[in-house]
Formats: sequence, C-alpha cells, structure tokens
Amino acid sequence: FLRPFADILEGYIPETSSPADGSSRRRSAVVAVDVMVKDMVLRCVHQIVQAAALHIRSGWKAILNVAQIAARDGNDSIAEMGFVIAKACAEQHGPQMWMLATARVQPTDGHQAVEVVSVAGIEYFHELIDCLNEFAVGAATRRPRFALGAIDTLYVASVALGRQVLAHPSYAKAENISLDDQPLYRVWMPVLRALHEVVMHTEDLEVRTRALDAFFRLVMAHGQHFSRGLWASVLRDLVFAMFADLRDPSASRRFATVDDLELWFSTTLIKALRHVIALFSRYYPTHLSNAMMSEVLELLVMCIAQPSEVLGKIGTSCLQDLIRSNHAKWDDEAWGLVCGTLARLFNWSQPRELFTIAGASWEAENNRRVISVSTNDSAVLPPISPAVRKTTNTLAYAANRPSPLRTAGSAASLSSTDGNDTPSPSTAPTTPVVESIGSTMPIVSAKPLPRAGSTGSAVGDKPDYLHITLKCILQLLLIQTLGELFGANVEGSGPESQQADDLYCHLSAHHLFILLDCLDQSRAFAHRFNMNRKVRRRLVEMGVMPTMPSLLKQETGSVLVELHILQRMHLDAMGVAYMKQVPRAVISERETVADEVDDRLAMLMRTVFVQYCSAIRINSVAEDDSLDTERSVQIVSSAKNTADLSLAKRSVVVTSSWHGSLISMLGHIAELSKSNDNVKPFRAAVSRHWPELVDTIGVAASVSDLDVVGAVQRVLAIAGSELKLSSAKYIIEE
Repeated sequence: FLRPFADILEGYIPETSSPADGSSRRRSAVVAVDVMVKDMVLRCVHQIVQAAALHIRSGWKAILNVAQIAARDGNDSIAEMGFVIAKACAEQHGPQMWMLATARVQPTDGHQAVEVVSVAGIEYFHELIDCLNEFAVGAATRRPRFALGAIDTLYVASVALGRQVLAHPSYAKAENISLDDQPLYRVWMPVLRALHEVVMHTEDLEVRTRALDAFFRLVMAHGQHFSRGLWASVLRDLVFAMFADLRDPSASRRFATVDDLELWFSTTLIKALRHVIALFSRYYPTHLSNAMMSEVLELLVMCIAQPSEVLGKIGTSCLQDLIRSNHAKWDDEAWGLVCGTLARLFNWSQPRELFTIAGASWEAENNRRVISVSTNDSAVLPPISPAVRKTTNTLAYAANRPSPLRTAGSAASLSSTDGNDTPSPSTAPTTPVVESIGSTMPIVSAKPLPRAGSTGSAVGDKPDYLHITLKCILQLLLIQTLGELFGANVEGSGPESQQADDLYCHLSAHHLFILLDCLDQSRAFAHRFNMNRKVRRRLVEMGVMPTMPSLLKQETGSVLVELHILQRMHLDAMGVAYMKQVPRAVISERETVADEVDDRLAMLMRTVFVQYCSAIRINSVAEDDSLDTERSVQIVSSAKNTADLSLAKRSVVVTSSWHGSLISMLGHIAELSKSNDNVKPFRAAVSRHWPELVDTIGVAASVSDLDVVGAVQRVLAIAGSELKLSSAKYIIEE
C-alpha cells in the first residue's frame, strides 16, 4: 500500500485497463511533480516510519525506494529528506526490517542437511544497500556531504548485522555449505560490492577515499571470519578488479594520457595497493595461501611495469614493504615466487633496445666478442653449481628470452658522462635470467599512453627514448630495492640494519644466488654497453638519444649490492662473527657453498680493482674509437703522464663512481683478519689481490682519493703485522 508514494514522487502515472465500453485505454506516463508535492510525500513517509515501524512488513521496500528516488532529485532539500529516511531505517529500524532465524541447508560434503543461521528479510538489507549506494555514487559530485554520510551509514549497518550473525549459536555450522548460502557472504559481499562501485565510479576524491577506507577496514577487521570462498570472491572480484585498468591502460576510458594514469594511481590506487599489502601481511598464511600470494605479486608487477617512473617507484616501494613485512613467514615456495618475480622484472627492464635499435649487427658483433673472451679471464663470473640449484623444477632459466611484460621503461640512468668508456677484462656474457612460471593475471598491455602536451618531435618525446629511459630507471629502482632490503648502504646497528640482517638470515643460499644472478646480469649488460662506444655514438646519430648515453650508475650500483651480499655470505662461511645473532643453521648452510662464494667474490673484487685503476687511461680510450674491446687493460699505478686537465676530471668521475664498492671490498678484506684466530681467509685474500692492492694505492693517491689510500694502508698494515710481510711495510712508507 506504500507503492503509490514512490509513484507520486517519481511522477509516474500507471497504465489503466480498457473500460467495458471499448473506449481507448490510457498509457503510462511520467509527469513533472511540484517540489511541494514531493516534500509532502517525503514527510508522510517519514511520519509512517517513525510512528508505525513495528507494524511495517513488506512496506520497507517501498519506503527505501522512496528514499532512493529522492537521492536522484535535483533539489537539495528533497534529497536531504530522502537521506534522513534512509539513515533512520539503517540506524534505528534494522531489527524491524530483518531478523536472525535458522534454515536447513545441504552441506557441500554430502552429509545430511544442517540448521544454520540465516537472515530473514535480507532482501530489505539489500534494498538499503542500493538506496545508500545511490546517495554515495549518484550524489557524490553534487552533494558530497550526503555521499560521505551514506558510506558511513552503510559501514555501520553492515558491521552491526555481521556481528549479530557471528554471535548466533548456529553460525559455527555454516562453514561447509555453499557460498551463496553462507550468511556472511549474503551480508558483507553486497556491501563490499557497493563500496567498490563508489571507488571505481565516483569523481570526488574525498568520497572515493572514504569508500576505499571503509572497504578495507571492513575486510581487515573481519577477515578472520571469511571462508575460503568469500576470500577468493573478495580478492579476485573486487580487490584485484580495482587495478584492472592497469592491464591495458590504453583501452580504458578513464585514461587518455600517462598523466591521467599517474593521477588516478597517486590519488587512489597507491592507497589501495598499500591496503592490499597490509591485508596480505595480516592474513598470510592463516587465511591466504601462496596461490593468492602469486596474484599479489602479479599485481605489483603490473604496477611496476607501467610506462611511468612515478608508478615504478610506487610499485617497487610496495614490493619492498611486502618483503619486509612477511619475510619471516615465508617458506621456500614463497621465496621462490618472490625471487622469481624479481628476476622477471630484472629481465624485462634490461634495456636491450639500446643494441637492437642501433642495428642487429651491433649486438651480434658484441655477443661474438663476449663469447670469445678467454675462460681464464678473471672477471667472468662462474656459473652456479648444480648442487646449489636444488629447485630448478620450479624456476626456468632463459638467456635473452623476450619477456611477456611489454611496456615503456628517467634519463637519470642514462647519464651523458663518458667516464666509463674504458674496456676491461670484466666483459662477461649475460648470465641466464631466472623467470617465474605461472602467471595468474594478464600482464599490462604493450601499447603505451602518450604524455599530455607531447608532440613527439623532440628527442625527449620520442617513443624509443621514453621506452629505453623508463626501462633504465626501473633497473635502477630494482637495484636500489635490493640494496635497501639487504642494508647495502646502512651503517651501524640500528633498526634498519637489524631488519636487513633478519631478512638475510631467512633467505637460503639458493635464493640468494638467484638474486645475485640478477645483479650480475645487470652489471654485465651495463658494462657491455659502456664499453661499446660505436653503439652509443650510433644512438646519438640516429636521434634516439640527445647525448652520449652511459649506464655507469647501473653498473656500479649493481656491483655494490652484489658485493654486499657476497661479503655477508663469505664472512659467515669463513667463520667471521659479522653478527652474533646469525643462527647456526644459516652458518652451516653458507659453509656448504663457501668455495663458490669465494670464487665469485674474488672475481668480482678483481673486476672492481681493474675498473678503478683503469681510470687514468680514459682519455686515450675515448680518442681511439677503433680500440679492440677484447684487449686487456694494463693497470698502471700513477698518473704522472697525464698532461690534460680533462683527463684528470674524467678520471675523478670514474674513480668516484667505484669509490663505494672499493671501500666496501677493502673493509671486507680487513674484516677477514678477525676469523677466529685463523688468518687463512685473510692471507688468501691478500695474496690473491696483492698486485691490485699495490696498483690501487698509487691510482688513489694520483686522484687524491684519501679514503681509498687509508683503507689500502690499513689492509697492508694488517698484512705486515699478521703475516710478517716486510714488503707491506715498505709500500706504506712509500
């Protein structure tokens, strides 16, 4: 009997039946209704709700329909009265609209039917959701105050009803029934869908943020009561669906340019992504499995692989947060997923286009030269032994295999500094890249979005330039992420250092070697490019790059992090007490790969020595474009023959780039002298690198690198006292 109120408010004139005399019938129509009439209708409905709520049964649907129609009205006073009615129904008359009961349901395990809790009148709760959602979505732009109030009211009502269901004695029996029959699914899933719709279809930022917070607050607070089916529906249908536009931004109506994508991500999706990380951290592994973890990782891959430096930074930061928050809970399978994801990103972000754009012959020539390098070359790192590769059945190795990720990859990584033109014996073949298997979500589309105001005429606006530079910056972000996770740039024993130590102890040697392979591949690729002056010049001539590009920062950054990890493993394997909290099981495992760690570290250290000492020959190399890149660099210990001021400046550029790695290496050699009254590791390191130590102190003195001079003197002083080497004392005095 309340339906006419809705018809009057909407101006709907129903169709009448044909009269008995055969005259024409009147068709239904919609007419304009005066504001005073609408006001009278709403006041009448409000009075009925206040006075006769205990006697209303099926009329609740009509009452909520009246409020929903009012939400669409252009008059603010009419919409406000409709919101007052909807809020009163939700907060004051919930017990009259729905109540708890029991129903017999057939379990999914085939046993006999059981009585479980159900909600009588749940359809009225769903009508209330639709009504409040109309205020939240439809009125968000014109009336954000009503939209914010509707979101808060919806959250309070859903939590209250959910708590009643949880407190019912028959709730425990509702675990083995189908998803559609589960009471919490019927209560909370429609609410979450409504909040999801507000997030995805509302332009007002405050309303969108309020809905997003309410969505994740509900899941975070009550996720422990979710069944597996409800978790799967919430994550796949709602949470991951928020990021669906990232799979193919060019096909989305939401984004016309990269700037639109960055705005949407920075205002909404970054908050959603951090909520996802917090949600996973709380409910893994009790409620969320490794299968769901792979989808979270794939979501992060989609964010990182977007054609935007901003999104790359956000994605790598969230990946770092995920690892730090959950590393103590992960087993070998979970670590395999994480390391495989990192390797996949390293592989995709390698800017191979630097060679292919310059012409296939350039890369082919470079590859032939790399392959022809002698296996005795000290800078070629050895492959990982089969004993360490104990889970190759879950990870595939592919060298230069095209990645399924295809998006554009800042110019900061392609420095115009020519300080690393010098060839050296560290030209190593590209190491195989570890790629994860099994992707449960589609990867981002290959078609990039344009920049707002970009004409594409300038070099900096050309697709090839943007594609390459974004890949280079992502490579640096991944290196930086590993460096921060392992504390490569952290000194002392503060909270960050302790967190990095704890992360290191939870990683097996196998997974550490996977990450080391990624870093070494990054170093080797950057070194190949920095050596090949012909390719670099060709890129400038073709107009791809505005100045002579260089990957010096990528090369030195990857070496620094790789050294840090290898040195930690080496100290543990040699029995040096780097940190007292290292579990005995970790030390025992590191000891099993001691020989391999020692070989890899020694070769990498020799590469750094060579690169640092070769700085004084930069000028002559730069002038000689026909230099044979296979020829070994002769290390000289002074710069007395340098007569050109530009040579000195460029030498300082290279030596300063390798300064951090060299200081780290020399500190590690000195630390080996503390190996439990056993000088063998220190003796081996000094004997192996004695020529480089002697040459390094000369080069460091020539460029006034006093930190390196002091570090070498410290090592030589220890050698003189511990090993009774008179030559060390002589060198120090000189």
